[in-house]
Amino acid sequence: MSSAAGAEVDPSVCYRHPTRSSWTLCERCGRTICPECQILTPQGVRCPDCVRETGGSVQWKPAGPSRTGAAKRSTRRARSSASADRPSWQRAVGEVLRPADSTPLVTWTVVGLTLAIWIAGIFTPVLFATLSVLPGTGWQLWRFMTHPLVSTPNYSALYVLSFLLSTVFLLITAPQAEREFGRRRFLIVLVASAICGGAIGSLVFGVAFGLSGVLFGIFGSFLILAWPSPQARTRILIAIVAYALLTLIFSPVFIGQVIGGVVGGAGSYYLLHRFEDSARGTRRATVIIALVLLGLVAVAAVKSLLA
Repeated sequence: MSSAAGAEVDPSVCYRHPTRSSWTLCERCGRTICPECQILTPQGVRCPDCVRETGGSVQWKPAGPSRTGAAKRSTRRARSSASADRPSWQRAVGEVLRPADSTPLVTWTVVGLTLAIWIAGIFTPVLFATLSVLPGTGWQLWRFMTHPLVSTPNYSALYVLSFLLSTVFLLITAPQAEREFGRRRFLIVLVASAICGGAIGSLVFGVAFGLSGVLFGIFGSFLILAWPSPQARTRILIAIVAYALLTLIFSPVFIGQVIGGVVGGAGSYYLLHRFEDSARGTRRATVIIALVLLGLVAVAAVKSLLA
């Protein structure tokens, strides 16, 4: 095998770019590779060294953004240099106004809506009563989708701390997931986690609100992504168990959403990865996910109406 064989390399970073975190592994050698180093071949995603070692007998192109072309490289260097001279807040605003493929727009949209609704909740409880899953409201199906955006109108120190920690965890984990999966697949994972977390949360305790289901959905999707790497898999499992215990201690009402989020995130990402070879396969995975979610929502809705 090539250069990095035998060296101790952090399994969570690209072996060719040690400053770049990634959870994607080369199908041939099992090393971690960032989007720039991911090469799509008929045998799966491989690293440049493995493609070179197989003699270049396949037509391939990088799975990440193309870096070829002197003009493109020159333009990007000029833009990066100009952007680096600006204050961080100006760079953040610039990414919102001119989003690139790597800009986590879905994450920022979710965080922005969550913060806006949380602040609005100080003045009126209407949004919480309208958007969260509550006993007897199962027939209002939009609640299974909107409940992550709202938090309890209790503004005691414990609940404020819980809300802020959930938001910080989302800002830490979600942007990397969005860049790694791509916006479309990330959005599907997010929606599946939210709906599955809301449905199972409703079945267990009759209520669902807050970011717990979405957060654990992201953890679940990362678990499937990193499964081939024992070290990365163990780290994610430890994080899931630790955060689940923390949730169980401080807010046991969220445990149904935690279970549903992990199931929704892990299941949806597994199906998307399993059928990612073609557009038809992706559509098939999306249909399967939608049917499973509809079934869960139907069961939760019936249970809520009969309770």
